[in-house]
Amino acid sequence: MTPEIRAFEYAIGVFAVLIGLAIADIATSFHRLLRSKSPVAWDPLALGAALYALCMAIYMWFDLWGVRNFAATRHFLFYLFLFAQLFVLFLVAASSLPDEASASIDLREFYAANRRTFWFLAALFQFGYVAAGFYFMGGMPNLPTLITAVVLAQMIAPLVLSLVLLATKSRAVHYVGIGLLFVVMLFHYGRASIN
Repeated sequence: MTPEIRAFEYAIGVFAVLIGLAIADIATSFHRLLRSKSPVAWDPLALGAALYALCMAIYMWFDLWGVRNFAATRHFLFYLFLFAQLFVLFLVAASSLPDEASASIDLREFYAANRRTFWFLAALFQFGYVAAGFYFMGGMPNLPTLITAVVLAQMIAPLVLSLVLLATKSRAVHYVGIGLLFVVMLFHYGRASIN
């Protein structure tokens, strides 16, 4: 095992905790909704946003593996930046579903009241993701123009879509936007592997 891999294994511990907390928060909130003795009015849009937040946590695990060989990820300031990114990711996950299921819950109303917070946090996360992406691309060899354009589109599209969803109330736009976020995610990570 190389010293770089050992350092990565040490450094990833706190990241694993933050990603695990994000996943656990969504799972716990969903479990409370399922077990609620009070009526729950389900809403596919709210559930779709929560599912996307869950997928964000999962794809960050893949991204962390992808940057394991970059020495800069183990320097304090960049490590602090990654910690902040994953903390924002936890906040995205924590805001995706209601925490309390003691009273009657209407997920449509919850999403309408919470959408600005959720999409602001998602856009903030995506902004940091794009900044980190540009940082890592700066260290990559020159790629052919078409590949570079595809990589940039995969990085920037979630930011743009999150900003659009932050700015609009239209449920139709939100359905389309969340659907497009899943398409971009599947296109970007569909063949990713940890090996």
